[in-house]
Amino acid sequence: MSTLSDFKCPVEGFTLVETLIALALMSGVFITLAGAIPLAAMIHRGAFEREQALSLAQYQMEYFLTNPGPYPGDHGTKTQFINANQFPPGFTGSYAASSFTDSPGLTLIVVDVTPPHAPKVELSAIDTTYSNLAP
Repeated sequence: MSTLSDFKCPVEGFTLVETLIALALMSGVFITLAGAIPLAAMIHRGAFEREQALSLAQYQMEYFLTNPGPYPGDHGTKTQFINANQFPPGFTGSYAASSFTDSPGLTLIVVDVTPPHAPKVELSAIDTTYSNLAP
């Protein structure tokens, strides 16, 4: 006759300790990944604002290089930019023009735009047209 001790049930599945360890590890991974999402969003916002600032500065620089002015000694803020109405809130901008003492036909033009959450974008160019000389 057989007794209960003769019937051995095969052990299958995970123990409670193994399950808790796996749950703790997975929780750590998910918390780490969740913490990276705000960082990625902040980096994306900064890159997007820098791209906007570069576009605004390029537009103003192209305007200066294709039209008379600014003259050496001129400077201004974003309110004098040709595209001032396109500046998003929080963006600032300025420009300055200076001449080279040894090269009277050259004007150095510097345009910068600063977004609220990214580094300043600064563009400079040398205008070689004589139309930028003071009248």
